[in-house]
Amino acid sequence: MHQPAISRPTAAEAMPRAEIGAVLAAGHRDLTAHFRALAQAIPDQPAVSYLERGEAAGAPLSFAALDRHARSLAAYLQQRQAEGARALMLFDAGVELVYAFLGCVYGRAIAVPLPAPVAGKVDRYLLRVKNVVADGAVRFALTTAAIKQRLQDQIATMSGFENVEWIAVDELPDLSAQWQPESVAPGELAYLQYTSGSTSVPKGVMVTHHNLLTLIRYNGQIAGCAEYGTRAVCWMPYFHDFGMIDGLLTPLAHGMAVYLMSPFDFVQQPMRWLRAIDRHRATHSSGPNFSFDLVVRKSTPEERAALDLGCWRRAHNASEPIRAASIGRFLDAFTPHGFAAAAMAPTYGLAEATLLVTLAGDGGARYFSADTEELSQNRFSPAEPGSAARTMVGSGQIWPGPWQLDLRIVDADSGCELAPGAVGEVWVSGDIVAAGYWNRPQATAERFHCEIAGRPGRRYLRTGDLGFMAGAELVITGRCKDVIIVEGRNHYPQDIEGTVEKSHGALRPGCTIAFAVETEEQTRVVVVCEIRQGYQLSEEAADGPMVAVRKDIERAVRKAVAEEHQLRAHDILILHPGLLPKTTSGKVERSDCKSRYLEGVLLQGVPRL
Repeated sequence: MHQPAISRPTAAEAMPRAEIGAVLAAGHRDLTAHFRALAQAIPDQPAVSYLERGEAAGAPLSFAALDRHARSLAAYLQQRQAEGARALMLFDAGVELVYAFLGCVYGRAIAVPLPAPVAGKVDRYLLRVKNVVADGAVRFALTTAAIKQRLQDQIATMSGFENVEWIAVDELPDLSAQWQPESVAPGELAYLQYTSGSTSVPKGVMVTHHNLLTLIRYNGQIAGCAEYGTRAVCWMPYFHDFGMIDGLLTPLAHGMAVYLMSPFDFVQQPMRWLRAIDRHRATHSSGPNFSFDLVVRKSTPEERAALDLGCWRRAHNASEPIRAASIGRFLDAFTPHGFAAAAMAPTYGLAEATLLVTLAGDGGARYFSADTEELSQNRFSPAEPGSAARTMVGSGQIWPGPWQLDLRIVDADSGCELAPGAVGEVWVSGDIVAAGYWNRPQATAERFHCEIAGRPGRRYLRTGDLGFMAGAELVITGRCKDVIIVEGRNHYPQDIEGTVEKSHGALRPGCTIAFAVETEEQTRVVVVCEIRQGYQLSEEAADGPMVAVRKDIERAVRKAVAEEHQLRAHDILILHPGLLPKTTSGKVERSDCKSRYLEGVLLQGVPRL
């Protein structure tokens, strides 16, 4: 079927490309200098607009206005002697969050992006914020007047916030003329990206100016931002690195206009995303794997027929396992309406490497059919016709440039590099690797300061992810770590397990295991739990103080996990006491439990050592 021609920038849009190119070529060493230069080169070009309810665009902030707001907040922070201080960012979607981040950068405060509280869940939410406030010794909380008002009563009575100064950025007077430019070292911290779950001890990844600028240039060059980028649409949350860096900072740093919508508006009506791309002729817009599936499921043939997606040149697919079936469904649904298959660009990355490590080129997604038996033995071998196979999507490659990136597949136990085709842990080195974890020297040394046997002198980041190299292409096969990723969000199993154990009185504390099972269609969350000693597990409704009905427990677990974590528990196994896999010291064994589940032997009992 004929596809509409990919749109090109108009003459008016193409006018500032030379000025933007000059800013990019200047090679600024910090974000402040780069965005100040953009504001002077293209002052009147639109920078960021907010899409009200995901539809109507508000008045855009120009690059000059964005710079002025940033300088105004920075001047206030300078007056408060905020250099090096941590500043929480608590925002709903809107232009304020963009200039608040840049205001921290200009004022040399360290931004700490977190989500704003959802109405009705403020108390529970603030407990999460409290952990970050304590870990980062946070001094400021940046937000809007509306959110500040919403939180005022809870903040006044909650310990841990006594020394936090709350700043409504939309109520500050214009102090931009009072801002004093200051020298910024490339290794200075720009922000902390917290990666912990809701109740886990928080852990902040330290991202420097050099990390961010390197990633922005790397991402922008491979994604063609300078070549054909004109506009971007972003619905992803700003407090995730994917939304902050790929959705906002990279296009803005390349002089592109960004149309920003709330992730809630996207989830409520996913087609708002694609309609915004069409309406504003966006060239760049990204999302996790689930979002591409969601717009297929939630759209009708009539809605699709109204679209012209010929403008969309780059769609990064990252942040969670990428599935061939999901990409196939999206291409089937939207290539007849202008989306070019080559625009689908799977990538791989993690917060500890600022964002993206490998990126697909201009050829679109690449697929690898692996022999499942060989894969179970940690080897990749192309599947023969008729044999059991698993189709995997490549995650792109490392691209050459001044960023000095290096990626190796390593045996996690020995630290030795593995041969091509072998499955091992992905290790990364280069200028995008973050400085470590905030106030976590031991964890930083264990994760960020690793050496490959026989290659002394170069530090590598252990990603915790498993994969193999197919030529230059990285293919991710799974995870060393226990983190469960669903719809672009990390969930720590300990958090889910705690929720499960509190959901029903018959469940035994400390005897629950949660894990994920990856299929080509979805990530399935599995919960395995034990009942307490003395309880009788019944399949039918029954009376009695020590009788637990299986369906009642399953219903309670699903409800609690859905409410606390916005997750679906796909499978729930309830065991009698003593059958959950544990070590001799009493620790739960998630990997063994998962293996037994996949083998179908969990309900047959677990032998004790």
